[in-house]
Order: sequence, then C-alpha cells, then structure tokens
Amino acid sequence: MCIRDRKKQEADKKKKETDKKKKDEDKKKKQDAEKKKKDEDKKKKQEADKKKKDDDKKKKDTDKKKKDDDKKKKETDKKKKDEEKKKKQEADKKKDSDKKKKDDDKKKKETDKKKQDGDKKKKQDSDKKKKDEDKKKKQEADKKKLIRKRRMKRKRR
Repeated sequence: MCIRDRKKQEADKKKKETDKKKKDEDKKKKQDAEKKKKDEDKKKKQEADKKKKDDDKKKKDTDKKKKDDDKKKKETDKKKKDEEKKKKQEADKKKDSDKKKKDDDKKKKETDKKKQDGDKKKKQDSDKKKKDEDKKKKQEADKKKLIRKRRMKRKRR
C-alpha cells in the first residue's frame, strides 16, 4: 500500500472519527435540549399545579370566610330580632300593667266616692234623725210647759 493510500485511509479514518464525534455531540446536544425542555415543561406544570392549588385554597378560604360571615350576620340578625321581640313584649307588659293600675285606681276612686257618698248620706240621715228627735223633744217639752201653764192658770182661778 502506498503512502498516498495510507494517508487517504488515515484521513478517511480521521474524518470518520470526526463525523462520529460530531454526530455524538449533536446527539448529546439534542438529548440535553430535550432533557432541558422536559425539565422546563415539568417545572412549568408543577408551578401551574401549585398556582392552581393555591388559587383553589384561596377560593376555599374565601368561601369559608363568606360562609362564616353569613352565619355570623344571621346570628346577629336573629339576636337583634329576639331583643326587639323581648323589648316589645316588655313594652306590652308595661302597657298592660299601666292599664291595670289605671283601672284599679279608677275602681278605687269610684269605691272611695261611693263610700264617701254613703258616709255623707249616713251623716245626713243621722243629723236629720237627731234634729227630728230634738224637735220632737222640744215640742213635747213645749206641750208639757203649756199644760203646766194652763194648770197653773186654773189653779189661780
């Protein structure tokens, strides 16, 4: 084999090795690029999943807070309504009590007036009776006096 053939063979071999090396580098670059892309996609997916999870949690918390606020408002409204009902009942009770007191006072006043009228009538009757008795006694005394006077006149004659 001549030197030229051998040189050509070596050059071919070297070229072959270079081509193989280049091919291996290209393959490695491609694999690295695919791996990098895959890792980035995975990372993006994880971030998206995390964001979705956080958003879901936030929404759930917001919903829970709203539900708690609604419950609290409902309880407050119920409490307020109960207090108003209680106040109304107390006001009605006081009104009834005042009415009863007023009626009792009116009855007492009427009873006192009747008693006063009765006492006045009794006193008038008693005074009239006493006056009549006094008048009767005076008339009897006058009659006796007159009779005595007549007797005295007769005796004188």
